[in-house]
Amino acid sequence: MTRVPTSIEGFDELIGGGFNEGDVMLITGGPGTGKTTFGIEFLYNGITKHGERGVFVTMEENPSHVIKNMWQYGWDLERLVKENKLRIIKVDPIAYGTYIKKAIESHDDNVHMDVGTAVIESIVLQIQKQINEIGASRMFIDSITSLKLATDPTTIRHTILELVRNIENMSCTTILSSEYNTANEQFMVEEYLAEGVIRLHIFRVGGEKIRAIEVLKMRGIKHDEQTHPYAIEDNGFVVYPTEKIHMDAIRF
Repeated sequence: MTRVPTSIEGFDELIGGGFNEGDVMLITGGPGTGKTTFGIEFLYNGITKHGERGVFVTMEENPSHVIKNMWQYGWDLERLVKENKLRIIKVDPIAYGTYIKKAIESHDDNVHMDVGTAVIESIVLQIQKQINEIGASRMFIDSITSLKLATDPTTIRHTILELVRNIENMSCTTILSSEYNTANEQFMVEEYLAEGVIRLHIFRVGGEKIRAIEVLKMRGIKHDEQTHPYAIEDNGFVVYPTEKIHMDAIRF
């Protein structure tokens, strides 16, 4: 199996050198843990260090804000877009859902359609078009939390399943990001569907902020199962694979 290195400092040492090519990975964590930084760096390193073009799909933040925010690490995403090495697209599942629902209700012939499926189909068509146009082999989708706003757990599972199944057919090594929410276990169905799961934590101990990363699973790859510290430095994400955090010693 061909490996796809993230080239994120210290991280590939935890997963034996990189992801399996074509797999769908999930990175979870609370607000401010650095999920977006991790995913963008995965794309940026792929382009600048490995010659692999990428697609960034944002479901929440404005693309111009993302481009501006990434300047703090010295990453010129706008230049990569102009060079056709990166595509950034904004999709809004909530707006799509509202539009599609109104379109369905406007029919007088009692047409029945699964709104969630129609939304995913619309998103997938946009993504596939961008991948095909530049020959992308890496993708980052940030975040799928907005797809999980349905109150029905069955609908949530079906929507996420449809998205992952379609992504698996796109020939891209993909990272999905998702907010980690312990109060709503049905929101974490994506952990079961992804080939790999990376979780980011932020703890406050004695007034000090501690960042920790753990690889919960990585199918087909022998991975480090310990929890390690990480930092977000001036040049991006840094993992310290030789250092460990003992979770039992942390008091909340």
